[in-house]
Amino acid sequence: MRYDTAHSTMAAAGRSLSLGRVLSTGAARALGTLGLLLLATVIAPRGNSRQENSDSPHFVGAEACAGCHADVTHEWLGSRHSKMVQPATPQGVVGDFSRGKIELRGLPYELEKQGNNYFITESYLRGTPWKHKIQYTLGNRRIQHYLTTLPDGRIILVPATWDNVRKQWFHNADINDPEEAPGVQIQLWNKTCYSCHVSGEEKHFALADDTYHTTWQNFGISCERCHGPGSEHVAWAKEAPVMDDATRAIVDATIVSFRRLGPVRASMVCAQCHSFRDIYVDGFRAGENYFDYFMPVMQYRLPDKEDPAYWPDGRTRRFSNDAFGLWQSQCFLKGGATCITCHSRPHNTNVDLNPQLRPANNALCTGCHAAIGNNVSAHTHHTAASAGSSCVECHMPRTVLSIKAEIRDHSMSVPAPENTLNHGIPNACNQCHQDKDATWALAQMNEWYGAAKGGRLRLIQRADAFSLARQGDPSAVPALLQVAGDEAGGPLVRANAVGYLAAYPNDAAAYAAVTRAMGDSDPLVRATAAVSIRPPAEARQAFIDQLTNLLADPVRTVQINAGIGLVAQGVKHLPGAAAEQFERAKALYRARAELDSDDAEQNLAAGKFYFLSGDFAHSVTAFRAALKLEPTIPAQYYLARALMEAHDYKSAQDVLAAISYNDPQYPLAQRLLAQIASAEQGEKKSPQQP
Repeated sequence: MRYDTAHSTMAAAGRSLSLGRVLSTGAARALGTLGLLLLATVIAPRGNSRQENSDSPHFVGAEACAGCHADVTHEWLGSRHSKMVQPATPQGVVGDFSRGKIELRGLPYELEKQGNNYFITESYLRGTPWKHKIQYTLGNRRIQHYLTTLPDGRIILVPATWDNVRKQWFHNADINDPEEAPGVQIQLWNKTCYSCHVSGEEKHFALADDTYHTTWQNFGISCERCHGPGSEHVAWAKEAPVMDDATRAIVDATIVSFRRLGPVRASMVCAQCHSFRDIYVDGFRAGENYFDYFMPVMQYRLPDKEDPAYWPDGRTRRFSNDAFGLWQSQCFLKGGATCITCHSRPHNTNVDLNPQLRPANNALCTGCHAAIGNNVSAHTHHTAASAGSSCVECHMPRTVLSIKAEIRDHSMSVPAPENTLNHGIPNACNQCHQDKDATWALAQMNEWYGAAKGGRLRLIQRADAFSLARQGDPSAVPALLQVAGDEAGGPLVRANAVGYLAAYPNDAAAYAAVTRAMGDSDPLVRATAAVSIRPPAEARQAFIDQLTNLLADPVRTVQINAGIGLVAQGVKHLPGAAAEQFERAKALYRARAELDSDDAEQNLAAGKFYFLSGDFAHSVTAFRAALKLEPTIPAQYYLARALMEAHDYKSAQDVLAAISYNDPQYPLAQRLLAQIASAEQGEKKSPQQP
């Protein structure tokens, strides 16, 4: 069964509502750049719509699993994963709709329950009362959002949101728009929240009429999100005459099992949702390489803002990014710990149902750190039964900010009061000892453990290096070189340092480090280096040669970024075998652009890519799409440039003539009009070809 929003009563009610700036939830959205193209893009999560080959394994839905795995299904049905998005029924709705009329941000909202149906009337979206039938809920533990489908197929989060901890209603823009930006701020679920909350989702955005026809297979995060497509598994299980050990081994081999995945691939299954990433290639399946599909949105790519995604030392600050915390931890990098090492009930990961995850239970940690466990107080300098001897209170403090809550940092790091003093990063000591300051905490740390070394020193070095780099300070380079070269830091931290180093192309050591990183053993470091740096003129050809080699990289994000880097250098064609590889990279980029075709900024970025590639027809299409989706986006000049290159002078002139004198594009537009006039005059004078 597939759920189809196009057939809802709301979708049949009429045409679309024009909305202002669309906000995202959680870590779904970030401002980023496509390297040297200076393509400012809004990165939003995207979903899976891989075309199925009739002979390849395909998704069959959770119902097909339940017949054989009844106990597991029962456990999963009680989990938050299964209930992430679900139909709005009396069994699933936790908000108090009996409160009737409420006021949020100065506007009235009316809550109603009629039979088994729920309604919210608001006047925020179009200025007059609009009664929405609530079709779906999102979340149920701390916060519950309420979703409805607009006439154009956009599934939105109605502003009225229920706080299940405080038992009160609040405006969900308080999460992402606390400053109350002007215009309508609405969260569009099937764009910015896409790909994680349901299973088998397909966006089906139609640019021609600006509508969505989003479908999905299962509500929530179902079996096949973690175990891969189940068609072969189900077929073998049904056809097997007897389930002996040999047959069971064959059946088990047709499905992804975490027992058979190594720590890296196992953590990637969870990271498909629990990470701050840009989808480069559609269709991730459990067991595959995360970096064939996703590019992390790292700190160096993000602008400064009041609510940053990362702390200055590069650790995660915002929620839904737990995988990036784990991937920075020595427990993962050295110990091979995965998500289910601790969340050992994978079919119901609710922390409050797992006794071994309670703060007072150190057994998970001391299972590896036995020497510490034999005498905890000697390590902690606190009494054994106190919070100061809890492994997670010291090494996983609640420094990650969620929706009206704080959650634990998954980098499992060492307290560094130095970073509190110098960079405002909270430390575990003062989280407990709130009557003391960081100077006191530093004195205690030094008294007990000596001057900073090991993991604590690395955190200090990272915070210092990244903070200087964000200020554009050249003195950051030596520290960044140290971080980038420290294998113990892991790929995420090293790639972030490489991204920062790319901002110093005139520094010989920085430039050498970035170009060296293009040959790194880790794909994230290679992909970051490929798209980040602008070479000096004398090094351009050597840089192009390096990028050309990366087109043959086995990892697709590296291929795509190599293609972007080549296009940014003005390369349109390559000789020999590299030509096919270059076209493949550009085709992957086009597919990514199509995936993001409902986003004006992404269309603007794609238009620039196509323009620099010499593909003026696609460039014109992308720029027109950007302007259709967001008429105020500064794409008119670029559109006119593409039209001029396509020799459509009349259309280019019409676009340029519409740019007003107070528009920042106006001076460029006037110069381009003169160039077009000159080009037309030149063509009139040139002899006609037979």
